[in-house]
Amino acid sequence: MIKGEPTWIGTGSAAVLAWVHTSPEATSRGLVVVAPPAGRELTLSALTIRRLCIILAQAGFTAVRFGWRGSLDSQPLLPTDDAVQAWQADVRAVVDGTRQLLGVHDLPTHAVGYRTGAAVVGSMLEEFDTVVSWEPVAGKTFVRQWSRLRHTVAHHVPDTEGLVDLLGMALTPEQAQQFSTLGIPQPSDTVTSEPGAADEGTEQAAGAATTVVEVKEADKRRAKAMYGVEPFDIRVHDDVLNRVRDALPAATARPVAAELHTVLENTWTDANGHQLHERVVEVGPEHRVGVVTWAQGYGEPGDFRGAEGLFVSGGGPDPRYGGGEWPLIARALAADGLVTLRVDRPLVGDSTPVDAIRATNSYTRRSAVSFQESVDWLRSNGCEPVHAGLLCSSAWAAGLSAVHGSPLNVQSLVLIGHAEWKMSEQLWEQVRETYNADAPRTAAATGTVNRAARNSAAPQMPTRKIRPGLPGVLDRVLWLNDLRISQGLPAVKAVLRDQVVQLLRTRMPYVLWQLAGKQGRLETPERVLEPLSRNTRVVVLNGPDDLPRWQVTRADRAVDKLSAAGRSVRSVESDRLDHSVITATGCRTVLETLRTELVGDHAAGDAQPHIAPTAS
Repeated sequence: MIKGEPTWIGTGSAAVLAWVHTSPEATSRGLVVVAPPAGRELTLSALTIRRLCIILAQAGFTAVRFGWRGSLDSQPLLPTDDAVQAWQADVRAVVDGTRQLLGVHDLPTHAVGYRTGAAVVGSMLEEFDTVVSWEPVAGKTFVRQWSRLRHTVAHHVPDTEGLVDLLGMALTPEQAQQFSTLGIPQPSDTVTSEPGAADEGTEQAAGAATTVVEVKEADKRRAKAMYGVEPFDIRVHDDVLNRVRDALPAATARPVAAELHTVLENTWTDANGHQLHERVVEVGPEHRVGVVTWAQGYGEPGDFRGAEGLFVSGGGPDPRYGGGEWPLIARALAADGLVTLRVDRPLVGDSTPVDAIRATNSYTRRSAVSFQESVDWLRSNGCEPVHAGLLCSSAWAAGLSAVHGSPLNVQSLVLIGHAEWKMSEQLWEQVRETYNADAPRTAAATGTVNRAARNSAAPQMPTRKIRPGLPGVLDRVLWLNDLRISQGLPAVKAVLRDQVVQLLRTRMPYVLWQLAGKQGRLETPERVLEPLSRNTRVVVLNGPDDLPRWQVTRADRAVDKLSAAGRSVRSVESDRLDHSVITATGCRTVLETLRTELVGDHAAGDAQPHIAPTAS
């Protein structure tokens, strides 16, 4: 299947979730393992890697993608794991497992290493016929850059003791050091495997040579657009993917199994002795991919015996696993007795159309409808009551549905990183068009801006000094005239509009604010929170990234007003939360909040949840 089929490869606490992309002719020109980047780059490059595997399958190869242990849906790294050895074992397991699925053990076997993935496969060159080193980066460079970036983009969030946080991946100091030892393979390296060094069926024949080909885009900005920008900014370039494909040797297609007998369930025992299960499932009319997690003793899909259920969904265009937080949270809550489901939204993640080269807009009513489908899936499989935990754009979509008269039918709703009340699909479709990593570094005439260009110059604003009192009025008029001359009339209108909005938010009497909201003249929190909380307990969790907007839109007063009227709605503030929940501390904060709100004193989990490797 060109679009790919999911399967667990490996077993228990060493299992990884992989996707196998095959030619429709039941033949293969060779097996290609795509070793992905690490950390945040892994999530950001998911669309790029998926598209590459589709192109490889269309060319007759069998392409397989996966997440390293410690990332995506795969099992976590344990504190005692050697990171490099674990990831090398992941690659070997993927090769061996895919061969078993295909029923052929002597296909030409190649690897495409993307970013740090090139460093991992570069440490095991002799196990492949060809290695394509694609935009390679050494482990030491990656650890240095992303550990610094973590303290730049989330400086207000405290570190998690005993962890090196790489955003989307957290390692012990020992594992970070192990990762840092990985260099990158040099192009034209030819490595010959030693006689007797290979296990039969896992490495190439003794004496065979491995060819290393490096693929790098000359335009660094264009290269980065596929792995290192904000999710909506991502742009996939098929011409680059075709270069990666063409770097692989052509071979005669050979027959392989027409049907893959994939493994859809994995069982393991966590660090605290809980036996847990995860199964890949399909949800909704589009057969969107989901993963359900539950503990032994709570039944199984089809009969969860009245266990409480929790549906979770992430922000932006993130897939079912978000930035890596949801699998970790799901497993911890499953040990507490919550059956937890994470599902790709429509046209997002592995539900993205096969020819897509950019992220799909997730700010839609269809997203909200899909949430109810996921909640209904839990109920139809025996869960009651059912709760939901929604982050950012998913929280927004739930609000949109409530405004249109279809609030999510759950007992409790936890909204995370939510302070947006403009419930307009058309507006967000327009906003989405301003995200484009391929756009020029400065604002274009169309209004499209390259938000990913870190060194792009901000618009130069007038520097005229504004005096206090009445003279300052004239100064402000002159300042606006300076702005008109330098930036044009649209810039003046934008500044005036922002000032008017700010005045309305901060100076308008609250009674008039409420009236304007009821009449639809202002997008107020009450307009969203009132229908959301009509039959559902609502908790809103925000950190420093979202609290300023929460306060300036008077959402705190809206919560007080609704609470006084008898609604079960409250807000929670935490300085340990980043908006995208990609820090280890932020992930733990969300877990602790969900545990407090949904599990309470009945938690069977440990006081220190294992959501990432911790120091021994």
